[in-house]
Amino acid sequence: MKLRDRYRQLQDPAVVKAMVIRSVYASMALENQTVSVDRLEALYEQTQPATPGAAAAR
Repeated sequence: MKLRDRYRQLQDPAVVKAMVIRSVYASMALENQTVSVDRLEALYEQTQPATPGAAAAR
């Protein structure tokens, strides 16, 4: 059984995004390397996989 099957909320991209951003923000704050949540959201958006059509258009 995969985690996504066991925990249905992991299938919601907004929930996963919130979990990742909150975790990264907290772990960086523990190291006294605070970064804004807006910056983390922008970085998270950059990690999204490219759509197959976008690669073919290049």
